[in-house]
Amino acid sequence: MGVQFWWFYDVIAAAVVLISIFVTVKKGFFKAALSALGYVIAIIIALSLSSSIGGSIYKNSIRESVTKKVDQSLTDRGYIDELGKYLESLGYNVSVDRDTLYDICISGEDVDQKIYKYLNNINNRKVDEEAIFMNKLHEGYASVTSGFVSKHLSEYSAEFTAEEIRNDPGKIYELLKLFDEPESLRKPAEFITDNYLKTPYTTLVKLITLIILLVLFLVITILIVASTGKDDKVAPTLVTHFFSGLIGIFKGAVIVFLIAAIVRLYVVMGSNKMLFFNHEAIDNTYIFKYVYNFVKDM
Repeated sequence: MGVQFWWFYDVIAAAVVLISIFVTVKKGFFKAALSALGYVIAIIIALSLSSSIGGSIYKNSIRESVTKKVDQSLTDRGYIDELGKYLESLGYNVSVDRDTLYDICISGEDVDQKIYKYLNNINNRKVDEEAIFMNKLHEGYASVTSGFVSKHLSEYSAEFTAEEIRNDPGKIYELLKLFDEPESLRKPAEFITDNYLKTPYTTLVKLITLIILLVLFLVITILIVASTGKDDKVAPTLVTHFFSGLIGIFKGAVIVFLIAAIVRLYVVMGSNKMLFFNHEAIDNTYIFKYVYNFVKDM
């Protein structure tokens, strides 16, 4: 959805740069140079501090909040029950005994093979080719885990969790073993937080910190430049106009970077499937995708 609006990102980026060039050239070279210095300082400080500050905020407050929400989502044997429902939905015409499945899961060893062998023995019939079944089972791990995550957390974090499990399904064994203490689901909640949710929520905090710092220092730069008065201290020439234009391009690029960070924040807070704010629309752009991907890869 929203893919047809891909062009809007490039239009905004081009408009920002062109307006920045026009305003910078009009104000003169002295103010252009002064504002360029401020923009450089602003982006250096924002990039350098957002990582350390964001990481500290996540560690000291956000991690515990996320863990509590995951803990609230999990219920006594609820994960195993949902996994059983998923296996029954695969069209194998089997009724999964939850106690048997629970014992297999908390064993923490060769869980995939044990589940496959168990299902084959229910009706004394091979349910599927092993490789095909394993792919379906791993998708089940991803679906069940992300389902619990999405109850109280963002869709993006649920999508990220599912993708992480698909990429490394073997790690799920460690999670399943932690359900052997049904009276306390704190340990599995912490495991999900530390292994699947740390990246999206650290990213969230870092983006918010980056945006706040960048906006703050850009505003300070604009106020300082405005306080120098209306008259430019350097006589305008073709050369000064040229360099002012280059500075305008740089300033416009910084603002486009800020816009990309805000768009990325919307995606992380919500979902990649959101109308307009989705990767497919951004990937279709000619210019904006490079700035957005730079923000995403930081």
